[in-house]
Amino acid sequence: MHWAVERLGHVMPPPRDGGDPVDWDALRVETGWQLPADYRNFVAVYGMGTISDSIGIRTPYFEGHPYAHHLLTHAEQALADRELTWASNEAGDDFLWRCIGTPEQWSVIFRPRNRRQDHMYDMGMAEFLLHLVRSEIRPPLEAELARPVTFESWRDAEQHLLDEGGDLEGF
Repeated sequence: MHWAVERLGHVMPPPRDGGDPVDWDALRVETGWQLPADYRNFVAVYGMGTISDSIGIRTPYFEGHPYAHHLLTHAEQALADRELTWASNEAGDDFLWRCIGTPEQWSVIFRPRNRRQDHMYDMGMAEFLLHLVRSEIRPPLEAELARPVTFESWRDAEQHLLDEGGDLEGF
C-alpha cells in the first residue's frame, strides 16, 4: 500500500465496501497505459467517487463502471498533451497529471477553471490529496472542501439517490 493512501485513510475514511476492481494488467495490454502505483492503490481502497461532495475522482473502465466516459476516454489527446485529468470539482477546476517520465515521476497540475495559471506540485496524486485534505497546500480552488473531509463512492451516491426515490437514468 502506498504510504500516502494509507495516511489518507486516517483523515478521510474509505468507503466500507472498498474501491473498484480495475484489472490493471488488462488495462495496460488494451490501452498501453500504466498508471502510477499510488493512484492504483487509491482506486483499490476508495474507487471512483467524490471528496467532500466537491472533487470527483475518475477511474479507468472496470466491470460495472456506471458511466460511458472514464479516465482514459480521451487518452490519445492526453498522450499528445502529456497531461491526463484524474479529477475535477464542481466549479470546473481540473486536477491532472503531467505525464513526463515514468508514471512514478508524474507530477500534479492544478488547473483553475479560469486557466489563468496552472499550479504545479512535484508529488503524486495521493500525496497531493493528503496535503489538500489536511489543508497543508492551498491551490486556488473555486470550490472549497467541506470539513470534515469525506469520501463518497459512486455506489453510495447511487444508493442515496435510490433511497430518496430518484431515478438512476443518466447517473
